[in-house]
Amino acid sequence: MFFLIIQLFKQEYYDDLMLALTSSDISNATIVDGLNMDNVMNQHIPLFSGLIPNESHKRKYCKMVFSVVSSKDSIKVLLETFKQADIDFRKEEIGRIILLPATQIIDIDNDFKD
Repeated sequence: MFFLIIQLFKQEYYDDLMLALTSSDISNATIVDGLNMDNVMNQHIPLFSGLIPNESHKRKYCKMVFSVVSSKDSIKVLLETFKQADIDFRKEEIGRIILLPATQIIDIDNDFKD
């Protein structure tokens, strides 16, 4: 079992991401709108202005996707779907995909009985 985290920096790939997640049989994901920390620091803390490269205003926002995935096979399908669509996350700096091992999902009714 794994915990999947996706940071999507380029909003124009959001539909592609949703299609890839669906094709990979990844469901019950949580999607959150976020702000890129570097851009927030550049805009709101003058001390950091100019120290952190600011590529574009578009990278100010990101989407965060969180999901529990049962196996790495789902992630392989996800990556293959991007490859078939000729989308390279790393090369085009579209976002990041992080997969963390999860040993267990807590079941409050059964795992915390006295």
